[in-house]
Amino acid sequence: MSFQPVINALLNILTEILNFLPHLVNGLIILIVGYLISVLIRWIVRTLLLRLHFEQLADHVGITNALRSLGVHLPLSGVIAQIVFFFLLFSFATSAFMLMGLTAVADLLRNVLAFIPRAISAAIIIIFGSMLARFLGETITTVAGNVNITYNKALGKLIEYTLVAFVVVLAISTLGVDTTILTSALTILLAAGALAIALTFAFGAREAARNVIAGHYIRQNFSPGQQLEMGDYRGRLRSTAGTYSVLETGSESRETGTISLPNAFLLQNAVRSQDAPSNSTDQQPQVPEPQEPSSEQ
Repeated sequence: MSFQPVINALLNILTEILNFLPHLVNGLIILIVGYLISVLIRWIVRTLLLRLHFEQLADHVGITNALRSLGVHLPLSGVIAQIVFFFLLFSFATSAFMLMGLTAVADLLRNVLAFIPRAISAAIIIIFGSMLARFLGETITTVAGNVNITYNKALGKLIEYTLVAFVVVLAISTLGVDTTILTSALTILLAAGALAIALTFAFGAREAARNVIAGHYIRQNFSPGQQLEMGDYRGRLRSTAGTYSVLETGSESRETGTISLPNAFLLQNAVRSQDAPSNSTDQQPQVPEPQEPSSEQ
């Protein structure tokens, strides 16, 4: 019985191990040195951003609030420093594993490195898109509140969430994911929501919509404090809200009260403005009566 094949196999394995050891040592050295360099660069980037007051700038612009709304509570300088750290570490790790001969692991890290710029682009789109959506939502809320629309907050939130949904779809497409189905589903949902709102206004809120439109014309034709009379209702116009107007009633003989009337009622009934009666009257000059001359006795 010959043991030569077994001995040859063991010698080949030992030779491969001995040949692999220098590559392993060199790869570990590159990995350790790369880790130390990455830690140093992370510290430099974080310190530099803090010295430049980058956090205050991010708070002023609104980036910090946008990150908190997305669930990221770390400071922006720390996030940027961590991104730089992992990018450098993955770069050194790719070179180390290539030197070790671990091609599969090196290819995986190379794909991760190629994905990082697209992930950063998607994150930037989401951050600034959410900032823009919040700004437009707050603007719509303020404008709607100025024209006395009672559901101004709900309208602003609806606009904000709709824009955020489109921004998320755009960010996903930046990552290289096919968003055709997602875009179609989002379009169908928005169309269904718009149709539901239209049907609600058409059938369930016709009276409210009519009062809102009537309130617009009331604010154009009448001013607060003006005396109005309509049928059995008399009083001064106090304010005009989205769907109703408030009249202040009262006189010198009774206490002052308020009544709320639908805006459409003011336009459908005979409404006239009563101006204050003029206090000036034509006065005739008084001519003194002639006196009889006194007789001297």
